[in-house]
Amino acid sequence: MITINEKETIKKVTELLESKKRYGIVTYTRSALLSAVGDLRGDKKPPKYFSKSILSGLTNQDKNFIKATQPSMLEDIHEKIAKAGLNNENFYSSGFLEYYINNNHDIFDTFMTYYVKNSKAVVVSFQYKSLISKYFTKDSHFIHIPYNDYYDKIDSIVDQVASLNGDYDLCVLDCPMFSSAIAPRIWEKTQMSILDLGKSLTVARAVAKARV
Repeated sequence: MITINEKETIKKVTELLESKKRYGIVTYTRSALLSAVGDLRGDKKPPKYFSKSILSGLTNQDKNFIKATQPSMLEDIHEKIAKAGLNNENFYSSGFLEYYINNNHDIFDTFMTYYVKNSKAVVVSFQYKSLISKYFTKDSHFIHIPYNDYYDKIDSIVDQVASLNGDYDLCVLDCPMFSSAIAPRIWEKTQMSILDLGKSLTVARAVAKARV
């Protein structure tokens, strides 16, 4: 298992975005990884179909479909991931944008303006449009998901995104854990590229509030 740091991750992400080819950049939380290998316990344990969908993304071998997570977290669950046959996967840093939000906000702003705000997108988010719309074009399409009720929303959300295939080339995900379940389905049912922002927009909002 190879983990890639923040600086190398943003180089890889930029390479994919500049290539003009279809890409998938998907983040995996600790809960998502444990769900995929069947080791998430208690009330947080998702239905099997949800975990199966996460695992299908983790095992996607398309070189333009990359997986990102927290490298430090992988050390704790390395053996569990290995048992699920994921020992040879490359994992990029899911916090590559958060790194720049906290250390060089201008780079984050430049990245979002150049690669996101200049591209109309289907935006799937736990957050309301009013809180994140400044990062996207006015002709982007927003799909809001209730945070406390998303396990059974895979089919309906994927169908909504798929209905926009052809009109939009980019799907931006802002819904940690849920994103790792719907991303492989969106990849399968549409021709859209997928940019999973993980917690970046939430962190950006928190940093902006702290500066006021």
